[in-house]
Amino acid sequence: MVQVPLLGRIAAGVPIEAIENKETIAVPQSKLPFSSGNYYALRVAGDSMKDERINDGDIVLVKEQKFAENGQKVVALLNNSEATLKTFYKERSCVRLEPANKNYAPIFVDKETPLAIQGVVVDVIHGADSVEVHSEVVNPSLQHISTQKPYYEKPRFNLYHANCLDILATLPENSTDMVFADPPYNLSNNGFSLHAGKRVSVNKGTWDKSRGFKDDYDFHYKWLATCKRVLKPEGTLWVSGTYHSIYQCGYALQALGYHILNDISWFKPNGSPNLSCRFFTASHETVIWARKDKNAKHTFNYHLMKNGDWPEDSIKKPGLQMRSVWAIYPPKKPEKIFGKHPTQKPLELLKRIVLASTKPEAIVLDPFTGSSTTGIAAYSLGRKFIGIDTDQKFLDLSIRRFENSL
Repeated sequence: MVQVPLLGRIAAGVPIEAIENKETIAVPQSKLPFSSGNYYALRVAGDSMKDERINDGDIVLVKEQKFAENGQKVVALLNNSEATLKTFYKERSCVRLEPANKNYAPIFVDKETPLAIQGVVVDVIHGADSVEVHSEVVNPSLQHISTQKPYYEKPRFNLYHANCLDILATLPENSTDMVFADPPYNLSNNGFSLHAGKRVSVNKGTWDKSRGFKDDYDFHYKWLATCKRVLKPEGTLWVSGTYHSIYQCGYALQALGYHILNDISWFKPNGSPNLSCRFFTASHETVIWARKDKNAKHTFNYHLMKNGDWPEDSIKKPGLQMRSVWAIYPPKKPEKIFGKHPTQKPLELLKRIVLASTKPEAIVLDPFTGSSTTGIAAYSLGRKFIGIDTDQKFLDLSIRRFENSL
C-alpha cells in the first residue's frame, strides 16, 4: 500500500476552491500506473461527471502534471483559485472543459482567463466512505471563539440558543468573514396567503410581529451595528427581505457606513398568487450585499459566478456574467424532510452566496439561523459556521439537518 495525500475536495459541477486538509489515504500500488511522478487524491463533490462513473463522494487519484491530451479527465485550476474536474479538450480559440452529465454546460476558457492543469485522473475509488483517512493536522475549529457555551458544538459548526445581540457581543472584533442574515419580516398580521392551492395564515410567530416602524428600525440598526463590529474590514454582509423590511435594512446599512455592492432580486418561479387581485403578485425577495469598509478589497469570485454551472437558474446563461436577478425555486421537499422553518431559504441560494463571497476556511455567521441552511451550505463548501437563534425547536431542526448532511 502507498500513502497518497488527500488534498481536499474537487467539484464535479460548480468549480470550488480546493481545500488542503493535510490528510492521506492508503491505496494499492496497482492503482498508480506510472512508477515515477507525484500523485494525490481528491474527494469529489457534485454529479457533473456521473456518466463517467465519477459520483459525489468518490475519490479520484490524480497524477500531477501540467499538460493534458484531448479526452483526458483533468483537475483544472481556473483564475488561480477555482478547481474543477472535467474532460479536457483543446479547441482553436479556447479550452473546453466538458462535463459528463447533460444537465451541465461545458466551461469554455478563453486565452485571457488563467487556466492551469493540475493533473490527470488515473483511477477512481468508489464508495469512498470506506477508505481509511489519516489526518496529519487537526482542522482549525471555532472552539472558544465566544465566551458563551454553544447549544451545539462541532469543530466547524456552532449553534447558540440566545438573542443574537448577546452572542455577537462576546465574539472578537474583526473575526468574521461573512454574515448572511434573514431577519424577521414583521409580516405576522393575521393575514392569509395561498400555498399549494390552500389558504394559509401568514402568521409565523411572535418573533415576526411588527412593533411599529420606529421599534422595527431600531431593531435592524442594532443587529447590523453588532454584525459590523465582528466583521473583518474586508468582510461582507448579505441581508434578505421583502418590501416590508428590506428598505429599513438598507437605510440602516447606509447609516452605519456599510458600502452597498449589489441588491439581488431572488426570483421565485413558482411564487404564491395574490388573493386580493388588487396589486401585483409578489414573486421575489431582495438580498442586499454590502461590505464593511468601502476602501477594503472584498472577496468576489467573479469567474466562478460567470463560468460555473447553474443548471436550475433559467436566467443565467453559460459563459456570461452573472446578473443581479437569480431564478431559484424555494426549498424542495428533500430540504424539509426533518421539518421546516416558515422563512426557510433554498440550499442553492445559500451555496451561491457562500461561493460568491468567501474563500475556504472562512467563518460564516447567521444571526437568525432558523433551520441553518446557511450553515449547511457553508460547512459543505469547507467553511466554518456560527448560527444563532432564540427558538430551540429550530435549533433542534438545524442539528437534525446538519447531522443528516454529514
